[in-house]
Amino acid sequence: MTVSLTNTSGRCLVFVLAHETYCKALGECRCNVEQSRRARRTARSLTLASGVTSPALDDAVLAIPDIVRAVKRGDLSVKRHVPELQKPAVAAVPNPTPKTSPEVIRPDVKAKKKRGAS
Repeated sequence: MTVSLTNTSGRCLVFVLAHETYCKALGECRCNVEQSRRARRTARSLTLASGVTSPALDDAVLAIPDIVRAVKRGDLSVKRHVPELQKPAVAAVPNPTPKTSPEVIRPDVKAKKKRGAS
């Protein structure tokens, strides 16, 4: 499931997507890895200007303590994106002819009285 975060604080917010929390909650590493003699992981970050909504993010960002605190303070609002369920294909059914009642009332013909009716 994905979420979008909106900065409602009035100032720029920066969150470090730490490997110990974000990558473990996600189940895969999303850190930047430098290609050198000693490969090092560098955590990514999420920067939100005031009033800006992030693109769709994995809900693993909600495992980051700084983001949880910002949501509780009211500095961030969270919107969950629920995937749309695929509706089963409905076969086209031809319109049946409308059923008419056996008795058709016509204003030019007087109705016959039924037996026992007064």
